[in-house]
Amino acid sequence: MRNKDTSGYYKILELSPDAEDKEIKEHYREQAKIWHPDYNKTGNAMEVFQKISVAHDILIDSQKRLTYDMACLAYGDSPLPDMFSLKIIRNTKGEEDINLRCIEYSEMIGLGLGYKLKEQKIYCSYAEAKRVLIKASVINWLLGWWSVKGFFKNFGVIKSNLKNIDKKQEENIKLLVHNALAYAQEKKYSQAAACAEQAKSYVTESDKVLLDRFIHSLPVSEKKILLKPWKTDKLKSIQLSVPVLIFLLIILLGIGQMIGKIRLDDRDKINYYQIVKTESGHNSVDDMIVSKVFDIPVDVYDTKMLYHIKQGYVAKILYGPSDKFDVLTYLGDEKTVRVTGLTPDKEWYRVMIDNGDMGFIKQEMLSKGKGSDIPQDSKIYKSQK
Repeated sequence: MRNKDTSGYYKILELSPDAEDKEIKEHYREQAKIWHPDYNKTGNAMEVFQKISVAHDILIDSQKRLTYDMACLAYGDSPLPDMFSLKIIRNTKGEEDINLRCIEYSEMIGLGLGYKLKEQKIYCSYAEAKRVLIKASVINWLLGWWSVKGFFKNFGVIKSNLKNIDKKQEENIKLLVHNALAYAQEKKYSQAAACAEQAKSYVTESDKVLLDRFIHSLPVSEKKILLKPWKTDKLKSIQLSVPVLIFLLIILLGIGQMIGKIRLDDRDKINYYQIVKTESGHNSVDDMIVSKVFDIPVDVYDTKMLYHIKQGYVAKILYGPSDKFDVLTYLGDEKTVRVTGLTPDKEWYRVMIDNGDMGFIKQEMLSKGKGSDIPQDSKIYKSQK
């Protein structure tokens, strides 16, 4: 139950908040006679008499009394500000915004052995609330666990952020009723009525009567402001969606890294398009990729990739890495070739022969190093002189 007499004006006149004007006048006269300094010589008589006079001046004036009752609804047991010179509470950007609410949230960052906890209470619009709660959720879910002392505390922080979305009833009554009075004092009556209407979502039925009185006391405005309600359930679901999105992002990043690794592994591979020789002697190009071949750059001055046909063998050089392909040529005993590529299973080597043509030979037919002498006009090797 909120305090309906924050400054004690009703109490000092021994009245109830529902007292009528006639009672106010009668009780004022009675208390004034008792506490007037001309008749009461106690030390605090002047102070009490002055408070009685102020209480009478406020309560006997219907508009001032309504302002006082509204201020008591806003501030409860807290001291009242100057209720006739209220300043409009603004959003986080310093702008006037009639759709404000008070939200409370925390951000936690783990720091190894310790942690950093930042607690916030702000007045903000619904759009601002979504932004700050998403940010806080991302920080808590990504950075809040990295602490020995704060690991389990972070569970409480996340839970508290979810609960506090619709638990700031007292603060929102104060915010909305305060702004209703402040807008009215600045003659912004549509905004004042809108704030009072929103405040009805947080108060008791008896307090709604007071808010309706305030709304009806305002000058009629041609412009009526319709506000979208705050969807607290949606604000909760936004926070709950953050860990799901983070999990999906981690999965996507993992898939991206896998794809990147595959592409990196394929960086030195080339597609091999087989030239097919038909029985009629015509050549055609098969447009299907028949293999992936690891490419080895050709350096005609390098001897590391020089191989030769094993002694005692005559090898077939084929158009492709399979016995099903046609024969490009035959190479005799210890003929030197240059290796320019190999299949992933290393069963077939792609080799260059003296005239620059390339074909495939089984790995088992080759030995490393030079074999027979290499002709001077060969394209597989040039000596450095």
